[in-house]
Amino acid sequence: MNALSKNTGRAGTTVTTSYGRENVKSEVPKRTLSSVVASQMRRRIVDGTYPPGMQLNEQELAAYFETSRAPVREGIQRLVQEGLLVSEPHRGVFVPELTVEDLDDIYFSRAAIERAAMVRISERGLSAADIAALEQSLGQMAVATRRQEWRDVVAADLRFHELIVSAARSPRLSRMYASLLGESRLGLNMLVGSFEGRADYLEEHQRIFDYLVSGDRSLLVEELESHLGTALNTLHRHYAEAAEPPQTPFGAAATSNVRAAGARRKPGGSND
Repeated sequence: MNALSKNTGRAGTTVTTSYGRENVKSEVPKRTLSSVVASQMRRRIVDGTYPPGMQLNEQELAAYFETSRAPVREGIQRLVQEGLLVSEPHRGVFVPELTVEDLDDIYFSRAAIERAAMVRISERGLSAADIAALEQSLGQMAVATRRQEWRDVVAADLRFHELIVSAARSPRLSRMYASLLGESRLGLNMLVGSFEGRADYLEEHQRIFDYLVSGDRSLLVEELESHLGTALNTLHRHYAEAAEPPQTPFGAAATSNVRAAGARRKPGGSND
C-alpha cells in the first residue's frame, strides 16, 4: 500500500500517514555510548571514587563498563579536554592532582572570565529568565546547605557561576569558561570540608546576585574578587596544613598517598 509522508517542520520528527493511520517516527539522536561512558567516569572522578593520582586503564574500563575499547577511548579524550583527566606520554591517563600553582591559575582564569561577564551584564542587564535561573540556583544551594549535602552545594555553586557567564550572551566567553569547569569542580571538591558552619558562603552568593540585579558594577566586581579570593586562601591553608595529599571529596577516605609513594591505582569492580 502507498503511504504519504509529511515533514512536520520539527527537527527529528516525521509523520507518516497510511490511509488514515498515522505513525510518528522519532529521529531524535540518542546518547552515544562514549557519552554515557564519559558521564559515568566524570561522576566517579567528581565524587572521589577515582581519586587524584589514580591511573585509568582503557582495557579494564572497557571490561568494567562491558563495552569495547573505542567508546572508552573517546570518553577519556573528552574528559582530558575537560581537565578531569590528564594524559602523560608513555605513562597513561590519570586523574589530575592539582598543585597550588594549578589552583592559582584556575582561579585567576575564572576571575578574568567572570569579571568580563559581569561588566557586560552591568551594561545590558539581566533577563527575567536569567534572574529566575540564578534564584533557583541560590535556592538549591540553600537547601543543600541546610541538609549538609556538600556535593549538591558544590554543584549549585558551579551552576550559579556558570549561569552568570551564560547571561553575558557571549558564546566564546562561555566556551572558555566551560573549559575550566572540570578543574574548577576538582578544586571546589577540596573545599568541601570548609563548608560546614559557613553561613557566609551562601550570603556571598546572595550579595553577588543582588549586585547583578542592581547593576552596581564596582560592588559586583569587588564582591567577586573577595569571594574567589576567600576560596583560594582556604585552599592554600588546606595545602599548608595537610601532611598528605588532600582527602577525596566529601570526607571519603579513599585518597591514596600517591604523591608520597608514587603508586598508581587502577579501576576495578570494587571502585563503584
